[in-house]
Amino acid sequence: MSLWEKWEREKLEKQGIKVERHSDVEIYEMRSKVDIRKQVWIVLGTIVACCVAVYAALVLEALYNGRRWSETYIVYLFAEKEMQRQSISNNNP
Repeated sequence: MSLWEKWEREKLEKQGIKVERHSDVEIYEMRSKVDIRKQVWIVLGTIVACCVAVYAALVLEALYNGRRWSETYIVYLFAEKEMQRQSISNNNP
């Protein structure tokens, strides 16, 4: 819109004549709404994938190393920490 058209429109509005406004700008909502179902499926899929990966690692370790799951590093680490806690609690009455 040119400056002349703007002045003409303002002059007509001051005279009380209703002027239709034309705009070349279209406003759209930029952010899409959150799809809760999609996010829930992604989170559940990630949790299931992690569980499957851990199970597969345990199975492969049992097949190739001949060890049981109770002999894996993470179980050994948890057992060692629990033994440390028990020894500390026994020392502190």
